[in-house]
Amino acid sequence: MELKENHFIKWLYEDYLTIGLYALGLSICVCVSYYLSRFIPVELFESTISPALHISMLVVVVIGAVVMQFHIHGVRARRAWQIALILWAVLESGMLVVEKFFGVSTLIFGVQTIQPQDLLVRDIMALIVLAYPAEVLCPRWLNLRRVLLLVAVPFVLLGMDYWLSEDMRVLLILYPLIVSVVLTSRIPAYKEKCEENFSSMENTAMRWIWIYMITLMLCGLSYFYLCFSNHPTRLFTQQWLVLLLLVYNTCQIICRRHPWQETAMIEEGEEENASPFPPEYRMAMERWMTTDKPYRNPEFRLLDMMQVLPLNRTYLSRFIKAEYDCNFYQLVTAYRIEEAKRLMREQPDLKMWEVAEQSGFASAVVFNRAFKRETGQTPTEWQEGN
Repeated sequence: MELKENHFIKWLYEDYLTIGLYALGLSICVCVSYYLSRFIPVELFESTISPALHISMLVVVVIGAVVMQFHIHGVRARRAWQIALILWAVLESGMLVVEKFFGVSTLIFGVQTIQPQDLLVRDIMALIVLAYPAEVLCPRWLNLRRVLLLVAVPFVLLGMDYWLSEDMRVLLILYPLIVSVVLTSRIPAYKEKCEENFSSMENTAMRWIWIYMITLMLCGLSYFYLCFSNHPTRLFTQQWLVLLLLVYNTCQIICRRHPWQETAMIEEGEEENASPFPPEYRMAMERWMTTDKPYRNPEFRLLDMMQVLPLNRTYLSRFIKAEYDCNFYQLVTAYRIEEAKRLMREQPDLKMWEVAEQSGFASAVVFNRAFKRETGQTPTEWQEGN
């Protein structure tokens, strides 16, 4: 089974249209919103629309934090999102109190008047929502020391703006965007990690993390533009965009059947002799795959192979790479495709969704896509030619 192609490029080719259309559609909505917001009466916006959006945001994060308590399942990324919602609620409440009872606006528009301390608060809020993708893409990277370091940067920039003659406000605006770009660059490595552990990418939600990061970066770009605007109602676009991010991600986490990370992904193996793998290992594994066909279970995981091989997660992954020159996901997909071919030859009356189900694919769509990627033909085309 030679599977040497760059599967990240394959995945990007298959899903780029969905992600690209989302990015394009949301960008158009943001631009249209900024244009139309100019026609909102300032009095109406300040007295009704803006407070309503702030209160909606506060209700979403409070309810989300409470509901999240029942959907954490021991996953650090979910706990990070719950903490992010709680911190967001605290900051949002603080800004509402300051505006309502002290009459102090938390955002004065225009580059000539924008206050660095306001940018500091916005940077902290941006870092709060960046904690979730940071824990997803870099499991266990976040700790107290690193969190303090990330939060310290905007304070340093604020101090530099105060003590130096140079204007540091643009750096304060750009800082969350830079962190977002760095995190986005980790997505290919995260996908590779998923493929080393899972036989199906359905529960790893690669599109979800792309959509989350795109929405987050659009929030940052939107705020960058907002900071240079002199029209108060432009804040309308920023508010609904952030509200969309909070609602969408909370709903995605709560409604998903499986967490993003399984314990198998974030636990490293114990110490073990890194000796060459004996040939019996491959024979035992292939005999198990041929006889028991564990790959027919859509939830088949790397750690399930411990039933026949005395290796931990780390060495199971190395074993597959050394013996087959591929990762776990690619290996299992190859087995499933061979099983699908056998079923189509021996039971030609089976419907394609039945072939997909009996082969271990999560859905007929996933089956069709994987089959065409590996053979160059759709299942129907292959069956007609064989």
